[in-house]
Amino acid sequence: MIYLTMATREELRKIEREKLLEWSRAFHSVQDREARRSVFMKLLYTEDYRILSIKLTLAGIMFLFIGGAFALFLRGQAGLTSTGAPVVLDPAYYFQAMTNHVMDMIFGAAFNVVFAIAFYMIPALNGTRLVKWPKLANTGFWLNILALFMMNLGGIKNQYMFTFLNPLQASPTWYIGYGLMIVAEWMEMASVLGTSFLGRIQDKLVPTAIGFIVMDMILMALGNISVFIADMWSLFSPIGGLNIYLFGIPNAEVWKGLFWFADHPLVYFAPYTLTGATIAITPLYARRPLYSVRFTRWLIPTLFILGGSVYVHHIVDDPWPLILRDIFAQTSTALIAVPFAALWLVFFITLGDPRKLKWDPGFAFIYAAAVWNIIGGIQAEPTNPTPALDPTIHNTGWIFGHFHIMLAIYSVGGLLGALYVVGPDLFGKQWYSVKLGWLHFWGWQAGMGLFAIASSEGGFFGLIRREVAWAGFYEVYYQLLLIGGWLAGFATIIFAYNLALTLLYGQKVERPEIPLWAVQTIAMERYGMRREGYTEEELPLALPANGMTIARENSNNISTGSAAGTMASGTYQDREVRVNLKSQEGNDPRP
Repeated sequence: MIYLTMATREELRKIEREKLLEWSRAFHSVQDREARRSVFMKLLYTEDYRILSIKLTLAGIMFLFIGGAFALFLRGQAGLTSTGAPVVLDPAYYFQAMTNHVMDMIFGAAFNVVFAIAFYMIPALNGTRLVKWPKLANTGFWLNILALFMMNLGGIKNQYMFTFLNPLQASPTWYIGYGLMIVAEWMEMASVLGTSFLGRIQDKLVPTAIGFIVMDMILMALGNISVFIADMWSLFSPIGGLNIYLFGIPNAEVWKGLFWFADHPLVYFAPYTLTGATIAITPLYARRPLYSVRFTRWLIPTLFILGGSVYVHHIVDDPWPLILRDIFAQTSTALIAVPFAALWLVFFITLGDPRKLKWDPGFAFIYAAAVWNIIGGIQAEPTNPTPALDPTIHNTGWIFGHFHIMLAIYSVGGLLGALYVVGPDLFGKQWYSVKLGWLHFWGWQAGMGLFAIASSEGGFFGLIRREVAWAGFYEVYYQLLLIGGWLAGFATIIFAYNLALTLLYGQKVERPEIPLWAVQTIAMERYGMRREGYTEEELPLALPANGMTIARENSNNISTGSAAGTMASGTYQDREVRVNLKSQEGNDPRP
């Protein structure tokens, strides 16, 4: 019996070795092609998963600054007057800046970084280091940039947030850009999904982190269908400028129904990929596997179902069938808190005593994101699903306090933390200054924390939303929002300064072909799954212990890979490809 078990394990190792050899050849071919491209050409088109991720990251940071500038215009205007007098912005430009701020922060900053994390983590965790359909990914990237600028340059009519309320007329440029952006996202999502399947081996499970990212891409791709229909419907309508009433149905209700139908799949796009990154990173700091891998994997379908079924609380005051409002507006919205609570329970149990952790700015961002997500959920759950309160709550500072907790401190903060953790491998350099990283962390927490608390408390007392003038009683809250916004803005400048210094002067680090953080987290996941009763055939692919897959030309004796690492024999007649076959099992804390 023991002999048969060992033989089966050897057969599995043989399959894994063959896959590593296959991927190693393909990866080195990619590196050869990349070496022949100039920096400008790499900017336009790249097959390298690290470079693609860097492009997306830098684009996300660019829109973080653009969207942040619009935010500071808003905060300046609101914090200096309660009468609507144009101290900083004319009221019409005030609403335009609000529209641009929201879309730049969500679609420009958060979404680009989500794709950056996906394109970097999946090839690292599955061991391929390959991007599927790179032409599709690069085209989607540039089309998305074009679409976002089209939306930003929509002009004075660029006030879509209020289209379905007043309605005000948005620019056709905005609707066209929005449609192009959805197409671009579909292209990038297709490439991410294809990349995830490059690393699939029959009967083997994908790493849990990849499972969350893949689920996220599918959910968002499906949610985008109704958003795209709403956008096209609006473009052809009088609101969109083409003056066509399709089927005689007023546009405002169609937009409201179809757009908000997909709104919560949209807002979960950053959290779900962030969850995948958190699942991958947490064991590195805990120095042990997740408390329960099996339980965590069951959260993937649970979050998929619930994340795609909480739409109607945004339109709870509309004449929708009562059963839909009861199921989606109340039940589903309440239930979505359960898997998130379970996720953070696993997170905190896995980490144990926080005093024993080795803290750095990256993990501090992730830990704080978990805490803020819990706070934001507690804040939202009692009020948002309630039909009697929802229409009122959604037009006060309470809701944008909740939204900034969930997007700015939880989602963006957590993604920044992931970037800090994987940055040395992604950029090939150590962060220039840890102190600047800590300043960024505390500045962001203080600024956005003050913003969220002031807006939520003000909203509790009736602070209005979507207005340029209000009773003087509320002005103190807008002054606090101004202070919080500028604190977060200065923290972001510190981050950009540290990143620039890192790219220019950071100490170079030796990068194995497969990042060591991925090797270590897969090793611990395999150990945890084995401990929970998963069969050997089901375990994710074992990665080389030192992250090196080494290819050598036998005839010319020229190394095309790193010379570091221990190599095992593997001889071929025309080409000798030697791969470090030492499994990470040696690093597994076996029972």
